[in-house]
Amino acid sequence: MKRHVFAAVIGGGAAGLICALRAAERHPGQPVVILERADRVGKKLLVTGNGRCNLSHLNATAASYHGEGSSALINILFQNYNTDAVLRYFGSLGLLTEADAEGRVYPRTNLASSVLDVLRLHLKRLGVEELCGAAVTDVRRRNGQYEIVTQDGLLEAEKLVVAAGGRTDYAGRDSGSADILRLLGLRTTKLSPSLSPVRVKGDILRPLKGIRADAEASLISGGRIIKSERGEVQFTENALSGICIFNLSREANRGGCEIALNLLPDLSRGDLARELKARLTRYSESPVSDIFVGMFHKNIGMFLLKACGISPSTECRNISDKEINTLCGKIADCRFTCEASSDFRKAQVTAGGICLSEIDSATFESKAHPGLYLIGEALDVDGDCGGYNLQFAWASGMCAGDSL
Repeated sequence: MKRHVFAAVIGGGAAGLICALRAAERHPGQPVVILERADRVGKKLLVTGNGRCNLSHLNATAASYHGEGSSALINILFQNYNTDAVLRYFGSLGLLTEADAEGRVYPRTNLASSVLDVLRLHLKRLGVEELCGAAVTDVRRRNGQYEIVTQDGLLEAEKLVVAAGGRTDYAGRDSGSADILRLLGLRTTKLSPSLSPVRVKGDILRPLKGIRADAEASLISGGRIIKSERGEVQFTENALSGICIFNLSREANRGGCEIALNLLPDLSRGDLARELKARLTRYSESPVSDIFVGMFHKNIGMFLLKACGISPSTECRNISDKEINTLCGKIADCRFTCEASSDFRKAQVTAGGICLSEIDSATFESKAHPGLYLIGEALDVDGDCGGYNLQFAWASGMCAGDSL
């Protein structure tokens, strides 16, 4: 049996929920339905920010986003839907928020569930229906309407919003978004994992597994530094992780590049050389491994010595100036070759998606398909780590919901 609704939103994540809410506010009494393939809406939202939900960033600008044409889109979008506008709207829904020293915004409760709860409370108040376990199997346009086929039946909608998210869902399973985009015949860019650990070639990281270190991480391609980030680097058995690595992962996961770590970024090469020489003199009769006490985790020290071809048992007085220079070079520029990755299971977001040339940047409506709107992670827009991706989800969802 065919059922008619004003608007159907495919995807019950951040962008889809806020889009449905704004549409219901603009069109009171008109039926709005959210179609979610999982058993409940907002599952991915609940695990963001380690369960606290880093829902935005005070310094969100176009510079924090990536994707072909993303800067122009963000500049237009943020004229009306910037961080202040998003937070004011959440405030009107009853959500209290606060920002940390870095500008990351969280609910005052420090609970991601608070964000989801206020959205669902107002969706319910406005009569928006949540259809969960509703995987979309077909989408077609007929007689100026959109027909959406699910295992439970057929919906006919005047307006259709695709907010199905990226390549994978909150549990690392295929989200099915690619199938929906194919059904609609939309052009997409290549999808790749982003905001994820970066796997490196070989097993050289094994001795460093579980260690964390403050460092400056630089992505190097074609002999050029593409981007640098400062922060805590986490070493796993075969990958580099941590927020600073996440912000390099968009390009790093495509392979053909290196990540260079400066393990003492606050020291110049000259100061580092003087520090090492002072330690070698101080511990002249001790094994060279002792010079790293108080400087690095002992396993990092052993890793550096091995990489420089220096035996850890060598007495400090027997270390040559050439070996000191080699150690300085390795500490300031420790290189790892990145492996290409198509593993989305540990990725927070998907890089790539629907080409931005497909949509009207003022409304997020498809240029080729009237009444079809494309928002959030379904688009070729992805942001840095720190609330930027949720900010785009809220902003694009609000803009589309207001435009329906």
